[in-house]
Amino acid sequence: MHSLKSTPEGLSPVVGSLLLLLIVFVFVGAIASSIDLSGSRTNFQYPMARITLESCEGGLYGVGPTAERARLEENRIVLMHEGGDPLPLDSVSIRIYGYGNSYRPVFGQGSLTGDISVFYRDLGPGGKNSTCYVVHNSATLEDGMWDVGERLVLCGQDSAVGAVESSVKVGVDGDYSTSDNYGFKAGTEITLKVVDNKGRNVIAKRKAIVKLAD
Repeated sequence: MHSLKSTPEGLSPVVGSLLLLLIVFVFVGAIASSIDLSGSRTNFQYPMARITLESCEGGLYGVGPTAERARLEENRIVLMHEGGDPLPLDSVSIRIYGYGNSYRPVFGQGSLTGDISVFYRDLGPGGKNSTCYVVHNSATLEDGMWDVGERLVLCGQDSAVGAVESSVKVGVDGDYSTSDNYGFKAGTEITLKVVDNKGRNVIAKRKAIVKLAD
């Protein structure tokens, strides 16, 4: 009776083939993962920009002591794009928080004073006041991009007037039944955020003390 003996010579080609297949699968998987990851980085790359707050001037319009009064258009915030990616105006929004006032939508009803929330839904010219926002930002609006070296000027009368729906929304103590105009109290602090609407990430967050407008 013959005894059974192991035959390593016969197994070697099989083991070699299996190792070769395993290496091929690993290599193909690594390439596929690399392609997928690079695509993901492209699709989810957030814009990066250095935005500074150059100035913030204003005062409560029509309320308080005479020294605190300033016209709505004199409530101005100037932002500067100092570096990084160009920002598409139609996909960037701005939120501003502070203490001030806004007029009610019906003439003669006076104004609301308290904690203000100002929301620029985008930075394009649509739904904005042509004599304030569009005039002050004509160079920036020209190509639809907020480029490095360009300023953006925001003022209290940037909301659209007449039949055009405004893309600037203003609330006072949570009440958004306003005329979407605003004035901040001189000497108080505001917080401003520049937000990428697609990724919902905050591009810049700045604070400033409101100086009394000249």
